[in-house]
Amino acid sequence: MQQRILTVFMALSMLLVSTSGCIGLLQSREYMEHLRGGIKIETQTETTKVDHYFESNEPQVDLDEKFTVDSRVTTIGVYFSTSFTGDWAKDQLEELGILDPRQVEVTITDSLGTVQYNVIRENSGITPYVNIEPAADGTFVSGEWNINIVGTGGGLFGEQDDFLLNVYVDRSCTIYPQDDVCVVD
Repeated sequence: MQQRILTVFMALSMLLVSTSGCIGLLQSREYMEHLRGGIKIETQTETTKVDHYFESNEPQVDLDEKFTVDSRVTTIGVYFSTSFTGDWAKDQLEELGILDPRQVEVTITDSLGTVQYNVIRENSGITPYVNIEPAADGTFVSGEWNINIVGTGGGLFGEQDDFLLNVYVDRSCTIYPQDDVCVVD
C-alpha cells in the first residue's frame, strides 16, 4: 500500500511540475531543498605549536609566532609545559648561592598590543590549561595576535631542557549538506 502511495505521489509531483510553469519549478525546488537537509554549525580547531629543545651552544632563545583571530573565533586556549634537566638539584644549588638562570616566559598579546596571557616557568612542570577570556560581548579582538617566547636553558650529559607551547583557536564553521566540508564564512 505504501509503495502505491509513493508512486502516486511521485506521478502527481511530476505532473504538477510539468504543467504549472514557474510555480511548479518553485515547488520542485522547495521539495528538493527539504530532501537535502539543513546546514550544521561545527567547531574547527587551529593549533599553533612551538616545541623547542635548548642546545648547549644556544642557551637563550627569543621566538615570535603569530596566529590570526577573526569574528568566528569562539575559544582560545593555551597549554604550556617545561622540562629542565637536573631540576631536582635547583634548591640545593640556590642554598649554596648558585642561581639557576633557566626559565621560559610566554607572552601572548592581541592585535592591539594588550597582554592576554603571560606566564614564567622556572621549574619543570605543566601550567594548567588556560582559556583566554573574550571581551564582555563574547568576542575576541580581531587581527594578528603575537606569541613571544623568551627562554634560557641548556643541557647536561646529553639531556636537554625543553618547552612545549600549544595555542588552540576554535572557530565556528558551517557544513553544507552537499559538500560535507567545514566552511568558515
